[in-house]
Amino acid sequence: MTMAWVGFSDESFKKPTILTASGEPVPVGMVYCIGRNYAAHIKELNSKDLGEPVIFTKPSGAVCQDRDFIPLPKQSQDVHHEIELALIIGKEGRDINRNRAGEYIAGSAVALDLTMRDVQALAKKNGTPWALAKGFDFSCPISRVYPENRIQVLADIQLKLEKNGATVQLGRTSNMLFTIDFLIAYLSTYFTLKPGDVVLTGTPEGVGPVRDGDVLTFSSDISEPVTVTFSHHSNGGTIGA
Repeated sequence: MTMAWVGFSDESFKKPTILTASGEPVPVGMVYCIGRNYAAHIKELNSKDLGEPVIFTKPSGAVCQDRDFIPLPKQSQDVHHEIELALIIGKEGRDINRNRAGEYIAGSAVALDLTMRDVQALAKKNGTPWALAKGFDFSCPISRVYPENRIQVLADIQLKLEKNGATVQLGRTSNMLFTIDFLIAYLSTYFTLKPGDVVLTGTPEGVGPVRDGDVLTFSSDISEPVTVTFSHHSNGGTIGA
């Protein structure tokens, strides 16, 4: 029996995109996330410093930008916010030398790594992956992408997150356990980094729950503030919609 081939539309071959501060589109590839990169955050979650980066990923569909509302996933009763510096990869590289790591950064942004903490806790208990806890739809709100790619600047950036007007996370990238050049080199020994890939570099202390109706504003030294409201009833509508 001959099986009919189901064709794919042209849209199926297009990557999701985000925008730079000046409006140019940036394709989104893999999202590589660094866990346990700030000592105080390791302590607040009663985790353990393993002496090397903890790596997990999010699908490109988790990334969202320019949205008024972010829907809270129905599968969790304990979604947490984690503010992070995001690096946007600008060219393909494998086994990148640390001294050349900056050449592979096209720009930077500030982002949230939203985590279903209860789902993650169960995964940790059972020794299973974190994919569900970390990679759900809308789990990576991100600012516009800015042209700052100098490692010496990105190495000491302030990250700030406000919840309902009160500052809940305030940290500097200078407190990261693993530096930006190290992270890019390390990732590239396992993965071929490609244009549009995003690297989330870890979160400082102060992570906490996000509830229905909470308003979060996240910003950094290199980005304008981004404000989003969380809702159990939202479909993640875009600004102006």
